[in-house]
Amino acid sequence: MKADASEEVIESNKRSTPYTDDVFAAAWKKFIEISESQGKHQEALILKDEYAKEEHTITVFIANEALEPSFEKLRTDLLEYLRNELKNDHIQLRSVIKEIEKQKMLYTDKEKFEHLKRKYPALKDLQEKLGLDPEF
Repeated sequence: MKADASEEVIESNKRSTPYTDDVFAAAWKKFIEISESQGKHQEALILKDEYAKEEHTITVFIANEALEPSFEKLRTDLLEYLRNELKNDHIQLRSVIKEIEKQKMLYTDKEKFEHLKRKYPALKDLQEKLGLDPEF
């Protein structure tokens, strides 16, 4: 019973000042500027990518697994900064690795021309009218 009471006290001691999306975006941008001024360019670059904010949970989308350790180094400082700047201890950070769509590489002239014909259907008509052969 006493454990529940102490948990309630700890929970009530947390700051929970409301903030707008604009105020959050300004704090986020300011942290990026501070990181760059401290020479943490790679970490700051990760934060320039997209993020999603839902209530007090911020999801940072990371381009690949190789950048995750850089974000982990930055996570504690970022979380502390946001909580202090926005005066809200309920803010949480998480990271998600983005799935990047891999496209087939186009090597030959014919593959490149076929790709362009799919992208621009009028190119097929032009090829027929002019009698062009992509493999010249």
